[in-house]
Amino acid sequence: MEVREMKRIGKKLMYMALSLFVIFQVYLFIRFYWIVSCFIPTYSMAPTLLGGDYIIVSMQIPGRRIMNSDSGRRLVHRLKGQREVQRNDVVVFNFPYAEDKEKMILSTKLFFCKRCVALPGDTHQWFARESLEKVYLPKVGDVLPIDSCNYNHYRHCIEYETGQSLKLEMGLVYLADTLLTEYHFKHDYYFMQGDNANYSYDSRNW
Repeated sequence: MEVREMKRIGKKLMYMALSLFVIFQVYLFIRFYWIVSCFIPTYSMAPTLLGGDYIIVSMQIPGRRIMNSDSGRRLVHRLKGQREVQRNDVVVFNFPYAEDKEKMILSTKLFFCKRCVALPGDTHQWFARESLEKVYLPKVGDVLPIDSCNYNHYRHCIEYETGQSLKLEMGLVYLADTLLTEYHFKHDYYFMQGDNANYSYDSRNW
């Protein structure tokens, strides 16, 4: 009788362990391929999102990211998603200056949540310090002239894509030691802005 009881208990424990393993695998699949939860710490997206809110983010819309390393740099390949990011989408993304205020680095240390207000290929305008600012957002394949006028707009993007330093000397732009008059962009760029615009640190500052 004791042997049968031990066998019955053993089977129950085995089924419980198997069930927990399956549940854990399902959780990992959902976590890495479908959705992730995020905490909103500030009021930069008010009234849409408030500080203290928890949100569920879909990774299926833009497609899950695959990260690789090349010469110490993190490179991203994104699997095909349901659709592209669209204007007015609320997006959670890696803050590009989490590790270095003067250099774009793909870092998982800090995430921001903002609204996409302009897409690759758009020219976006906004008011800053009582003046009108505007910038063209490059899209994949764009070849743009690079000069002293737009040097500050594209310096960090070009350095991120090439892994080389960009500098301005005597009105001329150099990539490493090579004179640069135009550049072929390899990525799409978006303009992100908080709904609570007066209290949001976003693409207007970057």
